[in-house]
Amino acid sequence: MRKFNLLSLFVLAITFLAVSCTKEGPEGPAGATGSQGPTGAAGTNGTNGATGATGPQGPVGPVGPAGPQGAAGTANVIYSAWIADPNNYIDSSITLLGTVRRVIIPAPSLSTAILNSGVVLMYLRGGVTNALPVQMPYQFFFSGSGTLSIGFLPATSKIVVYVANLTNGSHAGGPGWGGDFRYVLIPGGVAGGRTTEKAAEIKGQVYTESQLKSMSYAEVCSLLNIQP
Repeated sequence: MRKFNLLSLFVLAITFLAVSCTKEGPEGPAGATGSQGPTGAAGTNGTNGATGATGPQGPVGPVGPAGPQGAAGTANVIYSAWIADPNNYIDSSITLLGTVRRVIIPAPSLSTAILNSGVVLMYLRGGVTNALPVQMPYQFFFSGSGTLSIGFLPATSKIVVYVANLTNGSHAGGPGWGGDFRYVLIPGGVAGGRTTEKAAEIKGQVYTESQLKSMSYAEVCSLLNIQP
């Protein structure tokens, strides 16, 4: 009987130990967060992909409306280079001027139409003008003779240049004036009735003969795009 009790106690002790070993305890508290580790090295770039095919061209858009017409230009203006004085003057008589010395400057583009409705400008430069271009007719005092005038008379395909004495009405037998001449031919382009004076439309604006002749040489060159 005693032997049985010892055996029972031994089995009971083994069972108690087994139960004690298999029982799970309560979860412990969370640990502190650890420090961040170093950043890893960047990876290599991948290879570029192949370029895709070009897409089809889109449809052409509608044509826009036409813009307004630009201002009239100066394409029809004709001007000469500087022409040296031919110096082959002869005596001649001109109404209201008396005896003068005259010479002919060829102007092949000076048409009847320009004479009738356009504007003809003439310039000279030389010793009496201090080499500056001035518009003709040009007056100056000449010692021993009085006041002289260098003027011009346009005609078809030519321009007559003359030297007249405004003091006594006679300028004969003297030498040529010398210097250079230049002419500018501006065709008329103004519809009838817009002005009673000969005029031309330049860059969209009407200029009368009087207005053009009142301009300086530099102003005319700028207006008409003429190389001085």
